[in-house]
Amino acid sequence: MKPCFFVTDLHGQLERYKKLFKLIEKEKPSAVFMGGDLFPSGLFALTSQNNVINDFLNDVLVNEFSRLKKKLGKDYPRVFLILGNDDGRFEEDEIIKAEQLGIWEYMHDKKVDFEGFSIYGYSYIPPSPFQLKDWEKYDVSRYVDPGCVPPEEGSHSKEIKKDDIIYGTIQKDLEILIGDDDVS
Repeated sequence: MKPCFFVTDLHGQLERYKKLFKLIEKEKPSAVFMGGDLFPSGLFALTSQNNVINDFLNDVLVNEFSRLKKKLGKDYPRVFLILGNDDGRFEEDEIIKAEQLGIWEYMHDKKVDFEGFSIYGYSYIPPSPFQLKDWEKYDVSRYVDPGCVPPEEGSHSKEIKKDDIIYGTIQKDLEILIGDDDVS
């Protein structure tokens, strides 16, 4: 198997993405795993001296991955991505739409086979001190660590059923996602 790349916390920083695209082109990995926090955060957009790209998804991610796919042809890697706790869920519909271009596989709450391995994607994290709660759920119970904000008290960029926020847990989700698979 050729090498794989794992990247996370790029936070929409163009220099980081330029390095990634250049390395993909040079090293031609078999897969690129993008573990979330892909987009410029709201705070970054307000405080950065850099120009913020209004449509980062299409102007950077879709355009550059499409360019790489065309250039690399059969050497184009499988790209697996999930959104992170700093990525607004409002981007999800467009990510799924862009998946139809064959440039990546959106992995949240999915399982796929990759070279004999089962790859599971899941975006949720336990409650954090941050206000954006699009990708937060209770872990195994409704316990919240000191200093953290419960998921139902923060803000969401897309409407989510209140019962799903209050009663859903990461544990339940993972049991459904994994099913009877032996992950030992």
